[in-house]
Amino acid sequence: MKRKLIPPFLMLSAGAVCSIAMHLNYYETNKMLTILLVVMIVFYIAGNLFTMMLNIFDKKNQPEEEIQEEAIEEIISGEGTPADMQEGQVKTEG
Repeated sequence: MKRKLIPPFLMLSAGAVCSIAMHLNYYETNKMLTILLVVMIVFYIAGNLFTMMLNIFDKKNQPEEEIQEEAIEEIISGEGTPADMQEGQVKTEG
């Protein structure tokens, strides 16, 4: 999918910001690398969760779009609801 690069991009961006901030504050190398590792792991997990949420939202929205497209095609072809029917009524055969 298009979203497979979200977690690494988020992780590397957070790592870059974190490492620059720690370098400007004169952290020791060992402490800096430990904090950087933790930050990168946390943001990779957050990116995966974000990607999973987006995929779930897409799956929930996809069937509605297909149903709406089918309804529009029925209305255009003349098989849709007649003008005298109100919203919410069901057309019966016969």
